[in-house]
Amino acid sequence: MESLEEKVEKLAELIVDSNNIVALTGAGMSTESGISDFRSPGVGLWEKVDPYEFASIHSYVGNPAKNLEFMLETGKAIFKARPNKGHKALTKLQRLGKLKGVLTQNIDRLHHKAKTKNIVEFHGNAYEAKCMTCGQIYEITFMVNQVMKGNYSPSCEKCRGMLKPNAIFFGEPLESTTLEAADQMIAKCDLFLVLGSSLVVYPVAFYPQKVLSIGAKLAIINIQETDMDSAAEVVIHDKIGDVLPKVVSIVEEKINKNKQ
Repeated sequence: MESLEEKVEKLAELIVDSNNIVALTGAGMSTESGISDFRSPGVGLWEKVDPYEFASIHSYVGNPAKNLEFMLETGKAIFKARPNKGHKALTKLQRLGKLKGVLTQNIDRLHHKAKTKNIVEFHGNAYEAKCMTCGQIYEITFMVNQVMKGNYSPSCEKCRGMLKPNAIFFGEPLESTTLEAADQMIAKCDLFLVLGSSLVVYPVAFYPQKVLSIGAKLAIINIQETDMDSAAEVVIHDKIGDVLPKVVSIVEEKINKNKQ
């Protein structure tokens, strides 16, 4: 069995040998920034509350007050959060010319705060509100200010339609434009780096299989095992913030050495 140090070295070599890396990040990418994940055994948010009661589009429309109170409470951790060492390591990897872009399941915008470029947000984000009638986008504060004043059916100033956080709820499909952008990003991918995703939420969970089908290699850093572990070149079950900075430091050393 390979040691952690051997796996870190192997992943660094894979990255150096690749020119078109795409990262897929899930909730495990942000837990080290103080944001709870959803599905970890015993501690995941959906083990504490029913997602179909508090995070489905049907429950939101049916009882917006109850849902908005829950969202405002959980949103506090998101708005306070700052990028961790894992986010910063990805940005550094991009500046080294290795990382093409990031596909993320997260709505916290921590990749943006870490100055990473070329990000596709599968599930939207928590920093915007969207009109369910005309599609107008607002800063989330526009909606929150209405709620704080006691209006639990916040509305669009253009058409008076109902507003919702611009995140994908249970029961909503992913935006077709989002899926198209993701497909374009992976079209020439030669290494797919999965970071902190359990790979159980579809259609996102299909992407490792998609990249393997076009000849790309797969590497995974995730605390829990995933169904794709056996197909990966390297699998590291550890914290991203502990592992990825070490990997990127080795990558930088190897790149600089190759330039000499």
